[in-house]
Amino acid sequence: MKNMKTLFFLIPIVFASCLNQHALVVNYSDDAAAKGKLTILPTRFLNKTTLTVDGKLLVDQKRMKRITVQNLPDGLHDYHLTCDNSAYTEALKAKNKVEIKNGSEQVVLLEVPPLSNGYWINRGLESLSSVGLLATYFLFFDD
Repeated sequence: MKNMKTLFFLIPIVFASCLNQHALVVNYSDDAAAKGKLTILPTRFLNKTTLTVDGKLLVDQKRMKRITVQNLPDGLHDYHLTCDNSAYTEALKAKNKVEIKNGSEQVVLLEVPPLSNGYWINRGLESLSSVGLLATYFLFFDD
């Protein structure tokens, strides 16, 4: 029974540590001569993220912490990133241009809106209900 209690506490920790590994890598084209890269680094994890570069849909409704677009040809490129997540105080809409020269890598730092009050209330209720379930389990079902 003691092993079961240990597993009961370790499994959520293992899954939580795996959730933070969302680095997306997408190819813009299959052209071998195109060596440019665009890396978008948001300040916070994003859900329901959509990214277009020059009107070409590259990411559609994904969860991510970083996006790297590879094989960008030289020249000026438009990117548009959106994240419509109710956890934030407002929807994230980033639209800008980036210039790739001689296969360079461009890094864009993206500021994400702060988390809303509703998000924190929801998290608090989830935590309280989890603690209540654990307490119920140990009070009534523990041998």
